[in-house]
Amino acid sequence: MTTFTLGIDVGGTFTDLVAFNTATGEQVIDKASSTPADPSIGVLNGLESIAAKLSMTRSELLEQTKLIVHGTTVTTNAVLTGRGAKTALLTTEGFRDILQMRRGVRSKEHLFNNKYVAPAPLVERDLRIGLKERTDSAGTLLQPVLEQEIVQAARHFKDQGVEAVAICFMHACANPTNEIAAAELMRNLMPEAFVTYSSEVSPMVRLYNRVSTTVMNAYVGPVLKSYIDRLLGALREQGFHKGELLIMQSNGGITSPHNVAEIPATTVLSGPAGGPVAGSAFARAYGREEAIVIDMGGTSFEASIIRGGEVTIRKEGEINRNHISLPMADIHSIGSGGGSIAWIDDGGILRVGPQSAGARPGPACYGRGGELPTCSDADLVLGYLNGDYFLGGEMKLDVELAERAIREHIAEPLGLSVEEAAYGIYTISNLNMVNGIKEITVQNGYDPREFPMVVAGGAAPVHAAMMARELDMTEMIIPKYSSVLCAVGMLASDLRHDYVKSFQHGWNEIELPLIEAMLRKSRQEGWQALGLEGVTVAKREVIIGIDMRYSGQHYEVTIEFDESILLAGDKAPIEELFHKEHERLYGFDLRHHELEVVNLRISCRGKQAVFELPRSEQAAEGEQAQPRGSRRMYDPAQRQSVEAPIYDGETMKAGTHVEGPCIVELITTTIIVPAGFELEYGSYGSFIMKDVAKGERS
Repeated sequence: MTTFTLGIDVGGTFTDLVAFNTATGEQVIDKASSTPADPSIGVLNGLESIAAKLSMTRSELLEQTKLIVHGTTVTTNAVLTGRGAKTALLTTEGFRDILQMRRGVRSKEHLFNNKYVAPAPLVERDLRIGLKERTDSAGTLLQPVLEQEIVQAARHFKDQGVEAVAICFMHACANPTNEIAAAELMRNLMPEAFVTYSSEVSPMVRLYNRVSTTVMNAYVGPVLKSYIDRLLGALREQGFHKGELLIMQSNGGITSPHNVAEIPATTVLSGPAGGPVAGSAFARAYGREEAIVIDMGGTSFEASIIRGGEVTIRKEGEINRNHISLPMADIHSIGSGGGSIAWIDDGGILRVGPQSAGARPGPACYGRGGELPTCSDADLVLGYLNGDYFLGGEMKLDVELAERAIREHIAEPLGLSVEEAAYGIYTISNLNMVNGIKEITVQNGYDPREFPMVVAGGAAPVHAAMMARELDMTEMIIPKYSSVLCAVGMLASDLRHDYVKSFQHGWNEIELPLIEAMLRKSRQEGWQALGLEGVTVAKREVIIGIDMRYSGQHYEVTIEFDESILLAGDKAPIEELFHKEHERLYGFDLRHHELEVVNLRISCRGKQAVFELPRSEQAAEGEQAQPRGSRRMYDPAQRQSVEAPIYDGETMKAGTHVEGPCIVELITTTIIVPAGFELEYGSYGSFIMKDVAKGERS
């Protein structure tokens, strides 16, 4: 009997797992060390561990599993480390250097950075070939693809050991005929290579955006396919015969391995996208439709925003400063995690990150050979972590190794005590993450004081209170599953297929039935994909998106609305949505100015979420949590060491609360409650922490 559903998120330091028994409602979480050389090994180790918690073997668990939803960093890491496939590019003659020229000397994101140096292109110049084909901006075919040119290019690519070929021609978004012809020829000539073309990946205007996205899709294609084949093979060997594997996409939706194998670039934010999805579910449980979700793991820190109960999606972004034009969760990521290394720069200033100790050797306190001080080492020295209860006691932390690393590399060079140096590491790490939150909020017109903070990641609850105080935020929602929230997000996600079409027209020139007709084929594709994935019609939803701008503007604003508005045929509600969003983003609107459309979007979604929020046992009237002990802790609010009571977060009941300074320990994370903060355990498996001293400070 297949009764289990598993959510698996592979991070840089830990692989997180959630097992949900659909028959009994039982939910079990676990963490295993990631294995960067082959992430599938870490997945299998994690399955072994979580099966043991269920008193089963790994094979027995997999035999009874009907669904695995998996978030992976395989494609992300390929781009970050430069270890993708050897890729070639076919483009229009005269444009082979567009990949290196980008959008100018510096893109808009780095316009004022005089020291900015663009990364090397993902394709060497010798493997970028221009062809004599040509299509004009109206889509008229001027010069067909010449077969002999493709044959010569294929011969050269084979000689150079090319594994993937990206094809991107001028104006292919208006007429993809030449791209399709070139792709068919290349696939026949190089059947062993991964071949992709821009009009199937990102059929939009702006040549560099299309080239970069298509090249990235080719660059990660063989890597992702190899990983999925290897993982599926290992799962099948272990008994996973009756179940289905789904992959998390960057847009916060899930889909089949077949779909992501065709456009693998849709997974470059696969793992982190689960965090805001789960964060939204926990925030809604407490009546909050808007929230800031933070996720501090072992290697990185991510921040995102929930609006109207939905994950905020952006239409483009950068991965290791390489542009990508695909829908993705609007997540700002920086190198700041528990494993972030503390160091002193040439000016004698203490820094933390972005370099990370990773899973191997890890922080010094792990005892795996790491000698450099990290944020986790500082947290241990300051008394925030229990060296004997890390991961519920499955892993021991060595405080002497942590102190030695901090003393040798930070404290003695700066003339500080070990405690002062550790607190410095803790504070700078917090400020790094606060700046990351400001990037996603203040820089986009949001006031963080108006949001609660949903706290995710094993390390985040240690730092959340002081980050919130720095931002003047008063409320934090800390799920009991905080340390594996991205894995929870895998089970809270819906199936999703996004499509985009270039459509440059004046708003007054078109009627809504024309837009509906333009999107009809994509809607049918999405509808069919959801049907093949087992989603009934009643559980399907279609959201329309339009990229619009005032005539004369260079960049557009994306607005989304239900399909029913499009079918109603009234343009006024759509115009009003655009004006309001433009005003929110830029502080003004031009309601009487002419509008124009740049791109059309459609998102076909299927309700698939299987995760249910845990219900907490209610405390009896007057019942309060009792400490199980105490230890010395450096209170970051009072800036002094105190004897802090320790509470068992696993046994706390709904309605009980504690006051800071204190420590709340769970198997996979620790919550630090400084002086001036209160913590209450809620009814839906989350701790609610509030800065009650805010009024006194103001």
